[in-house]
Amino acid sequence: MARQDTEGEDFWNSSSIKSFNFDDDEPGGGLFGVSKSGTARLSQQVRASLPGEEYGGNNDSLTGSTSTTSSNTAPPLHTLISEKCLTAIMDADYPDTAYGDPVKRVMKPEEEIRMLKRQVQERWDEPPVELTIKHIFLGRPHSLESYRSLSSKRALLDAAINLGDGNAILAVILFLVQTLKKSLLHQILASNPVAATHYARYLATRLQAAELTDLLVMLGKSRDAAMKQYQLCSSTQNVQRQIQKLRSCISSHFVQGDSPLKKLAQNHVALLEWELAVGEMDKENLIGKSAVECLAHACRLHWEDPRGSPTNPFALAQLHGINEKQLHWTILSERASQKAWPDIDSVFITKNWIGSGSKLKLAIPIDKVVIQLHSKGAPNDVLSKYLGFVDSYEKRIALAQKIGCHKTVIDSYAALRDRQGIQGYKATLHPGSEEFLHAEGVLRVSTTKWKN
Repeated sequence: MARQDTEGEDFWNSSSIKSFNFDDDEPGGGLFGVSKSGTARLSQQVRASLPGEEYGGNNDSLTGSTSTTSSNTAPPLHTLISEKCLTAIMDADYPDTAYGDPVKRVMKPEEEIRMLKRQVQERWDEPPVELTIKHIFLGRPHSLESYRSLSSKRALLDAAINLGDGNAILAVILFLVQTLKKSLLHQILASNPVAATHYARYLATRLQAAELTDLLVMLGKSRDAAMKQYQLCSSTQNVQRQIQKLRSCISSHFVQGDSPLKKLAQNHVALLEWELAVGEMDKENLIGKSAVECLAHACRLHWEDPRGSPTNPFALAQLHGINEKQLHWTILSERASQKAWPDIDSVFITKNWIGSGSKLKLAIPIDKVVIQLHSKGAPNDVLSKYLGFVDSYEKRIALAQKIGCHKTVIDSYAALRDRQGIQGYKATLHPGSEEFLHAEGVLRVSTTKWKN
């Protein structure tokens, strides 16, 4: 019984749990869960991994190993983080005595009083800007309220830019926004393009259009301000409301010097109005279509509309500056899909001024026209008509053979007075077919002076 009491007393008076000691190398201490000595070793290893003599050594990896057998070699550390930011992380092991964390030890009352006085004084005095920026970067407690003069605020922003950390730069900018007049803020941003870029992205992300426009105009980027405002107006979901906003934006932000850009914006609004009106009329959703897609729609459903009508394809192409090549290809494709061969002829084939013969008015190569007509199922007489505009007999024969227009091949050989060519081609045709009989008829013409 006595033994049990003794064991119980030993149990309650002893423990395997050690007391906390800041000098011990235990997990959980140091920066980001790494002990002080562990962080120091990491610091040495990182320094050794960086190129250059100032860090001493040229080890191949973060751990100092010289092995190169790994197939997945990590990229150099200095490509992932700037040297200044990396140095700030490595120096975090050594807190500043004046502004860092106080030493956690039992202090005498007079020492504690002096420390409290110093903290109160530091609350109103300006700490070194580099130290404050480092605290922002490392996520440590900090305050910017002590920086009250304009010069100190400029120095604060310069230190953030010098460190190169975007979060620190933005934190300082937002502090300046809260504590400076807009004219002074714009003056500082105008002399710091990096800071201005960060702030512009911040405003754009939060859709603060008015502030962003003022900033861009102040920076002398009135064109960018107009386009940004126009982009924000274009995001309106209701089409009628979007058109109203875009018209207001054009009149307010597009100056006379940007006449080409202003013309494009006006054409875009006109196209939106066309899509809205024609889409409601044809019971089809055209919102968001390009000008060429709207032209294709007009070629399908509004070909017969008067030339002065806004729905007429030619009027639409002229209004939106669709070039002749795009116009001709769209007409060819859409009217061929409708099997409207006379409509195609009326656009592309014109009579000579003396009334004899015809000529082709076309902005696209004739071989592409013939192949497109063939793909749309054009009959042989239509294909032969357009093959006749191929200026070279050799090219005409090759193209006609490609699409199976046999009569054109035979007639082209006859024009070249190539009897052997006709005989060879006739051998590839089905005996008794129309093309076969046509070849025999050409060969029986007695007036032809054959070359072979």
